[in-house]
Amino acid sequence: MDEAVTHAALERVFGYVTFWNQEIDAKKPWALAKEDSQAKELDSLLYRLVEGLRLIAILISPVLPKAAHSIFDQLNWKMEPELSGKEERFSLADAEWGKLPDGHMVGKPVPLFPRIET
Repeated sequence: MDEAVTHAALERVFGYVTFWNQEIDAKKPWALAKEDSQAKELDSLLYRLVEGLRLIAILISPVLPKAAHSIFDQLNWKMEPELSGKEERFSLADAEWGKLPDGHMVGKPVPLFPRIET
């Protein structure tokens, strides 16, 4: 803790974000959705993407708490009213792959960082 290297931690997290962006580009879920024979692959990909977003929200929560809460809200994750807006909603102990239950339904997508129109 003597050397607060927050930027290095964020670089690692954004490397993880880049990985998932590349996965979307490579797997093309919009194309998978058009083929009935790819339904299992699409389900698997969507699960991995949502699980990746859940972990990203936990990892960014110390520095981007509003964005992290917005991600959790959109994922319908830890929706207990007593945790709304509180950092207790995010636990590093929950940053373990596979905690998202099969069949979990996400909420309506909303831009985290809307484009500023000038």
